[in-house]
Amino acid sequence: MPPYTHTGPAGCDQEFDARVLQGKIAIVTGGANGLGEAYVRALLAAGVKVCIGDLDTEKGQKLEVELPGTKFVQCDTSVWEDQVQLFREAASLPSTGKISYVVANAGIHRVDEVFQQSNTDSEPERPDLSIIDNNIKGPLYTAKLAAHYFIRQNGQTPTSDQQDTCLVLIGSGAAFLDVPRSPQYSASKWAMRGIMHSLRRTAYYYGSRVNVISPWYVRTNILPEEAYEHVANAGIQFANAEDAGQCLLRILSDTSVNGHSFFVTCRKWASRGYIDLDLEDYPGNDLVAEIQDEQIRPAPVSAGLFV
Repeated sequence: MPPYTHTGPAGCDQEFDARVLQGKIAIVTGGANGLGEAYVRALLAAGVKVCIGDLDTEKGQKLEVELPGTKFVQCDTSVWEDQVQLFREAASLPSTGKISYVVANAGIHRVDEVFQQSNTDSEPERPDLSIIDNNIKGPLYTAKLAAHYFIRQNGQTPTSDQQDTCLVLIGSGAAFLDVPRSPQYSASKWAMRGIMHSLRRTAYYYGSRVNVISPWYVRTNILPEEAYEHVANAGIQFANAEDAGQCLLRILSDTSVNGHSFFVTCRKWASRGYIDLDLEDYPGNDLVAEIQDEQIRPAPVSAGLFV
């Protein structure tokens, strides 16, 4: 795996061969419903064994019965011990015994009262920050455990013998668009890009990659049905969960894709329902290039994985 280099957006109109994923093991957090389930089904179709971590025991157990090649583990991703057990279970799946792919998908959305004002005549009440707890703390736990297993499997010295591994963080359109009245959710999805930026230059030491998938509006149970009807009535076209699954396979099947952010969108904007908007670098901006150089100069990538 070579060090990170920006070479422009990844092609999203091209065919790809997902057969290279066959026999690998993947973890999908929040994989029992919605987009998480779409990622699970896409991976299974490519011959990947999948460990599903989710709080929804009923749906998770149902999927485990329905889909051979899956294992369900009840998991609250905001609880460290739950994720430790999830990774242990995944590593015990019959196959290579190695975890190749981790999809940090679990997250929540609800009404956000951070900037809501109920009574301006008195001091505001402390807001509920559970969105932050679930959507940032959980993926950070996932990223730490993924790196632990990837390093244990591949070591810390880049060699041709290292087997490809990849962490995929799930963002949202809220990771790069203005979304009024949702400060916690937007902050948590911007954070996925921050995690990716902190890992993409050094992940090659342990034969790994990190990327972000940010979906547009997709009908899942993360929002109530009336919210989707309101969006549809505004003339908004939805993206497809199946396209999100294909976006994941596109990333995993191409070992050159590292440090990219993909947008899962409606088909009017992308023929396959996903596109690399190339937002994670600033080609042609000499000032930002100079600032970036000075940002990492005190602790360069060449200094090693841990400094």
